Amino acid sequence: MNTHFPAPHRKWRSLLTSLGFALCFAFVASCGGGDGVVGSGGTGVPYGVTQGTVNGFGSIVVDGVSYDDRTARVVTEVAPGQDVLSDVKLGDRVSLEYQTAGVAQVVRVESALAGPVASIVSANQFSMLGQDVRVNTSAITGPVTQFGGGYNQPGDVRAGDSIEVHGLVVVQGSAVSIQATRVDKMASAPPYLRVTGVVANVVGGASPVFALGTLRIDASGASTLPAGVLLANGQTVTLLALPGTLVQANTGPQLTAAQIRVAGVQASGLDAYQSGAISQLDTLAKTFTLGSLVVRYAGAVITPTGASLENGHYVQVRGSAAADGALAASAVMVRDGESEAEAELKGNITGYVSSSSFSVRGVLVDASAAVLIGCPNTGLADGLFVEIEGALATNGVVATKVQCEGEPGGATVEREGIASAVDQVALRFTLTPEEGNVIVVSWSDATYFGGVSPATLAGKKVHAEGSIVNGVLVARQVRLND
Repeated sequence: MNTHFPAPHRKWRSLLTSLGFALCFAFVASCGGGDGVVGSGGTGVPYGVTQGTVNGFGSIVVDGVSYDDRTARVVTEVAPGQDVLSDVKLGDRVSLEYQTAGVAQVVRVESALAGPVASIVSANQFSMLGQDVRVNTSAITGPVTQFGGGYNQPGDVRAGDSIEVHGLVVVQGSAVSIQATRVDKMASAPPYLRVTGVVANVVGGASPVFALGTLRIDASGASTLPAGVLLANGQTVTLLALPGTLVQANTGPQLTAAQIRVAGVQASGLDAYQSGAISQLDTLAKTFTLGSLVVRYAGAVITPTGASLENGHYVQVRGSAAADGALAASAVMVRDGESEAEAELKGNITGYVSSSSFSVRGVLVDASAAVLIGCPNTGLADGLFVEIEGALATNGVVATKVQCEGEPGGATVEREGIASAVDQVALRFTLTPEEGNVIVVSWSDATYFGGVSPATLAGKKVHAEGSIVNGVLVARQVRLND
């Protein structure tokens, strides 16, 4: 098992382990409906589920805890019941499932919104699909919002752009917003619009309708997951809808849903964790909410020692389902960017321009002010294997520490070069770098290809990422390196 727990989180992990893996919660909105299958993959009931924000790669780091993802399938739902292989980016919200503690089996990449931007409200706020989206700039309130797909900062977002937003549902009184953890400009409109929000103004009957923010939903023809669940005010749901059903009426935007997933908490034998921003904190009743989920923390161990809970603070919670659907927390970890690094990266340097501009695991890094440990006197360079800790900028990581080291056995490594000798039967090709040794790369049905396919590999400059086994790079992903 190739897992790594940052110093503050080794204590956190040990605490959670000592509390036992008995009952916990699973959000059915992100587990393929909570009916014993995962999306369309049907991998069965997992041992554990972690839902949170990706804040690094070593394998994959979710809210400060690292999971071995070398054999994991990474998927995203692109149409009702249809999963495709995907990659994971810094700031993505994921639901990570495992049957062995610390070893990911399935990573589901789950955006909150996908579709057109309706309007720009302010420098850090915009509206889309009837939802209020807010950019986060402080580690205390959650991961600093990442931008990609051609965006570098909040001001790059324009009305009319097709975008994908990852984020947290935050409820403050009657106001509901999506606190973005990542915003990507899309190359084209998505095949299905995606909307996450809190249900209001439900009208049942033969033609059920409800509202998500200012968006009015026609649910009469939608499939609802889990099967048989009834829509009710206050539920958090994620829906898919064909773009052509979005219309602007006098009362605001309207949409016809094709599929609706209702988030809920269920008693199970799973070991699970959930993160989000605290709202509606009641220190007398010892409760708060994550989105629309009520958390009772009277019996919870709060870490770091001495940390206080406050509205807006970002936390990771472990707990079990109460009879009324609330979450009885056994542990609450406050993540404020002070007691732990905001971001962690472990891999090879690629695309080196200067100490202020290079990439590790596809993440842009500025190490101009970082402390270098064990690095060559000649400085940083392409190919060096490094471990990085730092703060989140809007488009990557500002490193505070860079430690150079040899590639550990079994580590996830990166190689770039020209692909040749492609064998689509043996599922392998040869990668020839500009400098360094030629290496054979193998792939499987779980390997993600970005901008290239096995049929178009030959002669292309590509970036391969995976682990080296018996001299062969077993690829988790292969991307066109343009």
